[in-house]
Amino acid sequence: MLLGNATQANTVSSSNGAGVASITVQNDWGGGYCASVDISNSGSNTITYWEVDINPNNSQISNLWSGTLSGTLVTGAGYNNTISVGGTTNFGFCANTTSGSNYLPELNSLIIIGGGTGSSSSSSSSSSSSSSSSSSSTSSSSSSTSSSSNSTSSTSSSSSTSSSSSTSSTGGNCTLSCNWYGTAYPVCQNQNNDWGWENSASCIGATTCANQSGDGGIVSSCSGSSSSSSSSSSSSSSSSSSSSSSTSSSSSSSTSSTSSSSSSSGGAQIPNATSTGWPYCRSADSDPDGDGWGWENNYSCIVYGSAADSGAGDFPYCVIGSAQQTLCNTDNGSWGNESGEICLSRSMCPGMGNLSQSPMRNSPVNPNADATSKAVYSYLQSVWGTHMLTGQMDLTWQDAIDMYQRVINDTGKAPAIMGYDFMNYGLYWNGISGLNQSEEAITHWNRGGLVTFTWHWRDPDAAEGVIGAFYTEDTAFQIPIANGELDTSSASYANIEADIELIAAELQKLQAAGATVLWRPLHEASGGWFWWGRTDRTDGVPPAYAQVVLWRHLYDRLTNDFGLNNLLWVWNGQSAAWYPGDEYADIVSVDIYDGAQNYESQNGPYAVTAAYSQQVKMVALSENSNIPDPDLIAVDNAWWLYFMVWNDVDTTEGVTNSSNFWTGEYYNTNAHKLHVYNHERVITLDELPEF
Repeated sequence: MLLGNATQANTVSSSNGAGVASITVQNDWGGGYCASVDISNSGSNTITYWEVDINPNNSQISNLWSGTLSGTLVTGAGYNNTISVGGTTNFGFCANTTSGSNYLPELNSLIIIGGGTGSSSSSSSSSSSSSSSSSSSTSSSSSSTSSSSNSTSSTSSSSSTSSSSSTSSTGGNCTLSCNWYGTAYPVCQNQNNDWGWENSASCIGATTCANQSGDGGIVSSCSGSSSSSSSSSSSSSSSSSSSSSSTSSSSSSSTSSTSSSSSSSGGAQIPNATSTGWPYCRSADSDPDGDGWGWENNYSCIVYGSAADSGAGDFPYCVIGSAQQTLCNTDNGSWGNESGEICLSRSMCPGMGNLSQSPMRNSPVNPNADATSKAVYSYLQSVWGTHMLTGQMDLTWQDAIDMYQRVINDTGKAPAIMGYDFMNYGLYWNGISGLNQSEEAITHWNRGGLVTFTWHWRDPDAAEGVIGAFYTEDTAFQIPIANGELDTSSASYANIEADIELIAAELQKLQAAGATVLWRPLHEASGGWFWWGRTDRTDGVPPAYAQVVLWRHLYDRLTNDFGLNNLLWVWNGQSAAWYPGDEYADIVSVDIYDGAQNYESQNGPYAVTAAYSQQVKMVALSENSNIPDPDLIAVDNAWWLYFMVWNDVDTTEGVTNSSNFWTGEYYNTNAHKLHVYNHERVITLDELPEF
């Protein structure tokens, strides 16, 4: 509830009209307020970087989430840097007042990289005086397949209190450059990380620039004014209120270059490298000027069959970017370690693998899986390709909010699968939430439901009494590797083992209760925002290799040492290079957060995810904001095994905002929820068989 003249909103646009940012004050208690900012992409291309300048007026920001704050400039938190066409991302913050009047915030400007051309090139901010406390909101919808009836347009409304009547504008063209240790370089338009080559000159990714040590960073210039965004860490939020966010663009279907599924036109596979040693581009889109030279993996590549192509080469190694990766003698479908040397399986090397997949196995990867888990696997196998199971994530960090009941209240039906998280296990402060997840999962299993667990694994090296972080930017922890294997002599390894033992005990509780668990550890690894996927290693160990080593170790310990035969392993690495091999995963999955009220089938990410494995695997949507429309899924034949709507935040039921993924109507309208939960090809709790 807003108190007094609490409603405040204004909108600014990027100079090309493709990006729009809107701020809304959601709670004003006189001595401070909380606000949310939505950044939408109404342009023709993906936004790869955004920067919002906030005018806090007579207030001081005390806490910011889903973004990185430097002075009054906010940039993405890593996982939400990219905004697909029609998509929206957001961040929020709270502030304390420094004066009794004119303390509510406004947006000064929005700067973006990418976005193409927007519907309008003007940049404006609207502000209106009002003595009432009427609420203002911004909604964005992008859905767009022809067979969908859920098409809405993007709108924004803005108002301000009587104490604020100013307008703001980006004021013309804005440019970004990088102050790289005292030298200015252009910021890349087509990549966020590492160095690139664009417009016949070197450029640097915005994230790499912002994360440098020292006083350098992004420098933005708009109509003669400039501001510098230096390296900083994002403001921390409540330790018990962390949730996973990830992103996958629904419109993108390009694979990691380490995927073996790339092919040239006509269906023939593009070879690995040219006779002169240059890697082949996996996509001709990497060569926008058509001269035959492209840019992928932070390195030049040659388009197959172009004028620059000297013919295919045949090398005893795999060429990926500038690297010449040793090939394994034994192909395990992933990374390997032979005689202390890290190697890559031939089937994982782009251009060397087999384009066809072997049939799906008829039983779990664990040969000792218990009878119930085998029955669950067989059931999932029987419905995949024709039906989709409903799923809802529990609110791990707030025991008082019942996501299961919220679904029932809105649809009259219960989700078939409930999602839980071991995030707060190991924290023993009085009153902390999230320590009854095992018991809640057993309750849902006993209702006749299925359960899935993820693990936001906190820093294993965190000191006793300290709440460990799982985001890379908040911890220096990295997977300890020595001679291509886990460094068993390290203190970090001992701490990893202690954490595994803790979680194994919880999984054993579930096994004793007869419950099968769809187990999704080390999720979203390729994003780099969690420590198990960190990409800034300095020891020469490929980050993907380190994660694969840890995944296999976790599988071995839980399966063979702790005797957990009730687990179906769900891999969620989201890039082919991070795949641990077909012997270590029952299901492959992807997480998609893409705009608001976008109900397309997501057939692009579906196809990419399905192609990661050498053997056919069931494909799941393991986290999502919008629920794909089952009618569109049927048209595109993109049958997700299940969806898993992410949780709400700590608000009352029915509140619409961008942080509530189920309740309210920001992502899924009430009509859409009813459509999905009552669809003849969507499975709810009451339709599950007994296991």
